[in-house]
Amino acid sequence: MRLTLLKAGILNAIATLAIFRLAAAAPLAIHIHSDRAMFQVLVSPGSVGTNNFVLQLMSGDGNLLRMKEATMVLSLPARGIEPLERKAVLGADGYWHVGDVPIAVAGRWHLRIDALTVFEKITLEDEFDVP
Repeated sequence: MRLTLLKAGILNAIATLAIFRLAAAAPLAIHIHSDRAMFQVLVSPGSVGTNNFVLQLMSGDGNLLRMKEATMVLSLPARGIEPLERKAVLGADGYWHVGDVPIAVAGRWHLRIDALTVFEKITLEDEFDVP
């Protein structure tokens, strides 16, 4: 009986550890909106190091915007990190992707997205915390 309880305890510990690892691997989600547009940004892994960004650019009513181009700009003014600008690439999934973006230190980062439609440029900005 003791061996069975020990095995159950070990299995529970392994399951709990797996859940924590999955939670740690979940991307950061940033939602920025205005009357004209809303941008959902996923940052993976969302920690210090190299990250990938997925930009979901939508109209105010939630439909995907048809964009000619999109640019992402990151900075960390509080730590003296100047803006890093990267062009996004349209993926087969209909979202814009920016890969291999270095996030050197933890802190409150400033994010700006410039999206160019056929008719106008839409810029939305927000901040997000990197642990």
